[in-house]
Amino acid sequence: MKKVVPFQSMILAIWALIMCASVAFTLTSPQQTISPYYDVMKQSALLAQKSMDAIKEYKLNNGIEISPDDILNTGMLGDRYTSITTTVGVLEAKRTTFNPNWAAVIVGMFVKAGLKQGDQVGMIFSGSFPALNLCAMAAAQEYGLEVCIMASVGASSYGANNPEFTFFDMAEYLFTKQILTNRIDYMSFGGAEDVGMEFTDYDKARIRFRIESTGVTFLEESDFHKNINQRIEIFEKEIPDIKFLLNVGGSMVGLGSGLSAFQASGYVSASHFDSTASNIPGVGLSKDFGLLEYYNAGGIPVANLLNIKGLALEYGIPYDPVEMPPIGEGQTYYAVTYNLTTSFVSLGLFLAVIIFYCIHRRKNGTEVSKHERNHILCGR
Repeated sequence: MKKVVPFQSMILAIWALIMCASVAFTLTSPQQTISPYYDVMKQSALLAQKSMDAIKEYKLNNGIEISPDDILNTGMLGDRYTSITTTVGVLEAKRTTFNPNWAAVIVGMFVKAGLKQGDQVGMIFSGSFPALNLCAMAAAQEYGLEVCIMASVGASSYGANNPEFTFFDMAEYLFTKQILTNRIDYMSFGGAEDVGMEFTDYDKARIRFRIESTGVTFLEESDFHKNINQRIEIFEKEIPDIKFLLNVGGSMVGLGSGLSAFQASGYVSASHFDSTASNIPGVGLSKDFGLLEYYNAGGIPVANLLNIKGLALEYGIPYDPVEMPPIGEGQTYYAVTYNLTTSFVSLGLFLAVIIFYCIHRRKNGTEVSKHERNHILCGR
């Protein structure tokens, strides 16, 4: 006996196949288009480059040698070890951060957070990644954000670990030269207990004198929880409508202490962190939370720039390149889009066929099925 397939069912099956094929084609055929924020991304990267060039010029003019390990000749590489070195750093990771296109990456994070011109943003820097710090400041300046910056002196290997020219000195120099309009607002020693316990008294006295002589507020609190609460109070006063918090480096105040240290890297959407090990009833925070966890748990998007190799892979930044990548080029300047026209057209036609089929069935009932003549052979 021959099996037959109703004509309507055959049409539905064909359109279903067409729709599935069009959707599959769409999802496997992404297109790269220039980001609508391309101009501000590029301007941010250019400002970051200008800032780094000015730091290099300052070093050359003041007898500070450019490290032979600085293969890109940027002037941003510190020494392997000095008296204000806090932890071991990775040379290749430090050189990766000298790419000014990181400023464009940070602009992309601002966009993802939904920031608008004039929005209030907090930033936390250690001295470990001075070039990334400058990229963040440049990005905020070009984006038009109101920023409150807290930074610390201590730096890991190859960071801004020259006791006579710390990251604070770099940022203050760029501010006085009117290259950067944002200034560091609050400084601490960083390092052990955020009070530089591993630094010499001589270095601490000289560095603190330079900072306080500029009028910048110096914070020194060895009790961790008092330190965090003090900084929260400062942010609430300075930027009460904070919309985003960015951390660069491994400062204790940004990440938290011990097992409570914030582990996520890159951009983290609001309320991503959810600790069940809270010792603070009703708050939902871990015992020794840092500022990243505090604000993220409170519904604020944050970003943590620390795992440089992973971040470089995620955002298309070359890792430890032998030549400086051009400004304005690379993955971060583009947005991946999909042409959904084909899928929407196919879906519309498919729905039209279904509606037609249902109306046809309703009008003709079972009689059509019994006397249907539009059949095709499909085998024996």
